[in-house]
Amino acid sequence: MSDPTLTVLESHKSEVRVYDPLDPVVKHEPYPFYAKLRRDDPVTWLPSMQAFAVARYDDVDMLLKNGKLYSSSMFWPALLGEFDPVPEVPPMISMDPPGHVHLRKLANKAFVPSKIKALVDRTYEVANELIDDIVEKHGPEGEFDFAVDFCALYPVTVIAQVLGVPTARRAEFKIWVDNVLAAANRAAYGPERLAEIQESSDKIRAFFEELYDERAACLQNDLISDFIQAEIDGEKMSRIEVIQMSILLLIGGVETTTNLLGTTLIELNRHPDVYARVRADQTLVPALIEEVLRYNPPVQIIFRHTMEDTILNGVTIPKGSTVMPLLASANRDESKFADPEAFDIDRKIEVPLMSFGQGPHFCLGNYLSRMEARSALETVFSRFELLEPISDEVDWLDSYFARGPHHLKVRYRVRS
Repeated sequence: MSDPTLTVLESHKSEVRVYDPLDPVVKHEPYPFYAKLRRDDPVTWLPSMQAFAVARYDDVDMLLKNGKLYSSSMFWPALLGEFDPVPEVPPMISMDPPGHVHLRKLANKAFVPSKIKALVDRTYEVANELIDDIVEKHGPEGEFDFAVDFCALYPVTVIAQVLGVPTARRAEFKIWVDNVLAAANRAAYGPERLAEIQESSDKIRAFFEELYDERAACLQNDLISDFIQAEIDGEKMSRIEVIQMSILLLIGGVETTTNLLGTTLIELNRHPDVYARVRADQTLVPALIEEVLRYNPPVQIIFRHTMEDTILNGVTIPKGSTVMPLLASANRDESKFADPEAFDIDRKIEVPLMSFGQGPHFCLGNYLSRMEARSALETVFSRFELLEPISDEVDWLDSYFARGPHHLKVRYRVRS
């Protein structure tokens, strides 16, 4: 089976290309560029981003754990700029200790694994309901867009349940999330696209302001109500902090799992031997998820800013500089992973993956995302006798930050 990403790179082999996250060729297939950075230029200045990229595992691990030197405080502003739905307060993902620690403790009280485990049955129900909808619309066999009709709707339905919001609004949520995250590419957009992003930013804020007021007046058994009630040492989250936290969880909860599921089917299509094994033995699904998270993770890059002048891998980085740890590059570091360019669900992973970050900002939703992905994939493998992309060409998201298919047309046949 031909690899479309290699075709793209082959067509550009006569050009001398350097790593630029905004380059469409790099966005389509960044991994050869990451490998070259790790080998030749592990800390490099990116003119297009006005930032230093960091490519090797040990450097990424160190800077994510050293919040005193590599601050998270500018992460959200760097990502969303003026399109942040709640600019008054920083989200937890963009705070440094001690403020971050206090807010995370409050969030943890409402986001404990036991609450997530209670959702397991619901995740299987949601996956089955979506497949029922696909069969009702398209029949027992045919074609549909796996990225749009399943991957995008599945996690937004689950997170709607978690947050206690109407699932009837889920299609709107996905549009809002996509548009708000598109702000990362704002420098490349014209007025019309920027207006769409602003509209979604305004709508997502207005929705959660209204929902907060409803829940504050009448608490229910949902995460927003838990946030409102969470208390440590007599302190609670403010109204604006609850709204910001809810929006952050919606964005994180939708985008990560959506991209993880779509990319998993792409990698299974590229590795049919693995696909056959996992279909025959669903106990391999967790190992499959971990290898997709390592090999082609849904979040490629995050941001930090230096609080002092520093030297990293021989490169001087001035105080106040933007630093971009390349999570996806670290996950293929040859010094940490044997044969890292191979897709191998049997590999023994001996160091933590960078897919959900590290250090004080290790993703709060990592357990939820893994659990959702497992439930969805088990259901898909059980319900579909055939499920395969129609083309080897991949329509990846136009993003250097998030990685997943924008569309993924598949042919399918349900089990009788």
